[in-house]
Amino acid sequence: MKMKSGSPLSSMTWLVAGVGIGALAGLLLAPQSGEDTRKWISTQYKSGIDTVNSKVQQTTQRVGDWIDESKNEVTEAVSAGREAYAKAKSATP
Repeated sequence: MKMKSGSPLSSMTWLVAGVGIGALAGLLLAPQSGEDTRKWISTQYKSGIDTVNSKVQQTTQRVGDWIDESKNEVTEAVSAGREAYAKAKSATP
């Protein structure tokens, strides 16, 4: 698949590549010892995992709430339809 220059996918690819190169350069040129750098990476990784887990839980809750609201709306619509049908049926001679 050939990407056009200036396309969002091309721009995103260059952005990701730049971030990766910058991160690698930062690690290689870091004034910290290897052990300190590994601890920092581990801490950042764990923090990132915690953040992702929190966002997943929030999203799961929101989706659950949305499903519950939708079920209630469907139930109300079905009840209104049944009432209208019963009313129309009783009005018909």
